[in-house]
Amino acid sequence: MSMEHDFSSGNPLKVTCGATSTQLIAANEGRKYLVLVNDSNEVIYASLGSAAVMNQGIRVNANGGSYEISGERPFRGAIYGICASGGKNVAYFEA
Repeated sequence: MSMEHDFSSGNPLKVTCGATSTQLIAANEGRKYLVLVNDSNEVIYASLGSAAVMNQGIRVNANGGSYEISGERPFRGAIYGICASGGKNVAYFEA
């Protein structure tokens, strides 16, 4: 599998994660690549396509932990997140 990506631009954005399941990133049928970075001091748990639950799913560590979606068949559904206290920043880039 090639590590090259077939895109030339994308959108760098940020969103706030809540203490209850929060949609972080909307579904995007055209998604080719996504990287999600936890820009907070608290662990965030992510879920692909369904509500996020504390201590389950994809753990995105505090202070720069990240999760990347790429490849020939990337996940294109909505991504949800949850954290203990809420109000935590998540930065992401989507193409």
